[in-house]
Amino acid sequence: MWINLFGYCYKGIRNVIKIVIFTARKIVLKPKDLEGIVKSGHILLKLSKPAWPVIRHLSNSNNVNNQVDIYNLTFKNPLTFSAYESNIDLLSFFFELGIGGGCYKTMMTHPRMGNPRPRLQEVMINNQPSLINALGLPGKGAEVTIKTILASSLLAYQRPIGLSIGGDNSDDYRRTFMIYETHIKTNTFPFYYEINISCPNTESGQCLADNPEELANVLRELRSKTKRVISVKLSPDQTNEDLLNLADIISQFDMMMINAGNTTYRLCSEIGLSSKAISKGGGGLSGPSLFPRTLEIIRLLNNIKCPVMATGGIHSEASVNACLEAGASLVGMATALVMNPFIIPKILK
Repeated sequence: MWINLFGYCYKGIRNVIKIVIFTARKIVLKPKDLEGIVKSGHILLKLSKPAWPVIRHLSNSNNVNNQVDIYNLTFKNPLTFSAYESNIDLLSFFFELGIGGGCYKTMMTHPRMGNPRPRLQEVMINNQPSLINALGLPGKGAEVTIKTILASSLLAYQRPIGLSIGGDNSDDYRRTFMIYETHIKTNTFPFYYEINISCPNTESGQCLADNPEELANVLRELRSKTKRVISVKLSPDQTNEDLLNLADIISQFDMMMINAGNTTYRLCSEIGLSSKAISKGGGGLSGPSLFPRTLEIIRLLNNIKCPVMATGGIHSEASVNACLEAGASLVGMATALVMNPFIIPKILK
């Protein structure tokens, strides 16, 4: 009851904010832009912090313990947040609601502005709310990011946190990794690495996916420098043959994990939006419509000898159970959490 009530309130407030912001932008002749709504949500979440203990108590989800062990990492349960968010308050709130672990937003070596706005929109696909983004990996860079994480409240939860690494070339991946590794080499917190080779929103975000030999070289070097778990994030846009080839390479190294899924590239015109709705004319589509492909990939990789995380379209208890039954060890969520973070305790119960 309480979980549903919190969820209805959250979605209601979000819709009111969306109407106000979109109306204001229309008056000044500016296009719709979902980023303003996201930032407003962050502010409201920060203001609501005094109520978090009450929400945690009423949701009662932190008492749910379906522990998942991935090598030396212990996830409280199979639910994780995907590498789409860097707001510390929001990630802390996910932990308050009982999520088992998660991955911090993909970062590059240096600060990035990302692509021009608008670059994030909400769209209905098969009558279900979805997102399309061409953010282009904006962020503060690896150095500031790791210092922020280490000084944050996230570490108090003692649940695994992934450090997602992006790059335009193999040297970018190496440099970002070394910045992170320098700061956490002797740290006992359960960090792991995620190598994002599936980003459709930058010009070279899939450079390692297109060059399996170079991916192997990068993984070999990273594995020689760290004993932490390394996950590699694959793209649903790749062919099954390519996915199996990459998975075979990944599984040859020790303490590896595969994150099977990301957004899938779509032009705005393909999903009923104006070409100007996204500044680049298209971007990564996420939401429930991705789920059939995610489930297909999990089944495809069922015989790979390393743990697999299912990411893409996870939005309900049924979709979580389907992925776990198909062989996934963990599931990653993003769009479902944007729409309603109270989906976490609802699924856990």
